[in-house]
Amino acid sequence: MIGADQLMARFLTLDLVYAITGLLLLAFGLTTAGDRHHQRRYVSGIFWIILGVIFLGGSLLPHWTTGLLALVLVVLDGSGRVGQGGPAGGDSASKPSEAAASSISPHDPGNRIFWPVILIPAATFLLALLFRQAGLDANRGALVGLGLGSLLAMAIAKHLTRATLALLIREGRRLNEAMGPVNILPQLLASLGAILAAANIGQPIAAAIRHLVPGDNLFLMVLANCLGMALLTILLGNSFAAFPVIASGVMLPLLVIPFGVDPALAAIITLTAGSSGTLMTPMAANFNIVPAALLNLDDRYGVIRYQLSYALALWAFHVIWLWAVIRFF
Repeated sequence: MIGADQLMARFLTLDLVYAITGLLLLAFGLTTAGDRHHQRRYVSGIFWIILGVIFLGGSLLPHWTTGLLALVLVVLDGSGRVGQGGPAGGDSASKPSEAAASSISPHDPGNRIFWPVILIPAATFLLALLFRQAGLDANRGALVGLGLGSLLAMAIAKHLTRATLALLIREGRRLNEAMGPVNILPQLLASLGAILAAANIGQPIAAAIRHLVPGDNLFLMVLANCLGMALLTILLGNSFAAFPVIASGVMLPLLVIPFGVDPALAAIITLTAGSSGTLMTPMAANFNIVPAALLNLDDRYGVIRYQLSYALALWAFHVIWLWAVIRFF
């Protein structure tokens, strides 16, 4: 007999979620390529088809092939030909279509319309708990739960609104194109963070800080630590990708060891100091660019402009906070 943990490990895998995501992206790409009203249909369609192939066969393809396909995506997006559809190639594709409104039954689902929204985090949390109880990676379980919860939410939403599967694909494609190629930035930036950490890029950063900052000046070391973390986060768009580089190259050798600082204390404040940099960069596309696209803001960087002053104030608070905790407590 196969135990519950073995069954979970066999079927509830990230490969399954990636495959489903790849199939959906292929459907988006093929639909775009076949849309005669889409003035950028061929390049845009090829872009999403290639991304679908990467998700669908990423664990089977040779690494060099996946890397080459990623470079092709960069070239296609860099050409400026990947964009939204519509008769004028403008922002009409970012708005719900008339066909969508007319193809949904007038049946009012009431408050049940929120069920799909609640289901996604509930499934994510439940699968993370199940993976943990089975002795598996809870983080992986959360990602699996996110994928499967999204599928269930789509099915329930389709049932509640009495929409067709074609409409589901069409409106999913509309939202996907509204967000655009910035969808893949988190994956690319996370990979870049891993590469920088493996290359020990933190060592030359630490050497430069040692050259500029007196080693016995606690405040300047704290300032350099938090500033380096924020700047690298701005470049990478993700504080979790920047943290290993700063922690190993700057925080530990220049702050924790010389001043006897509690590593856990320094780590959490350094990490959240970097998170303030997330608020200031378009590289954090899922936080700052995608919302502007979905809300059809005239200013693509409007979200960043609005929260910039708050981000700078938060970063300054982290510098003072970390210095005061080390100095007085």
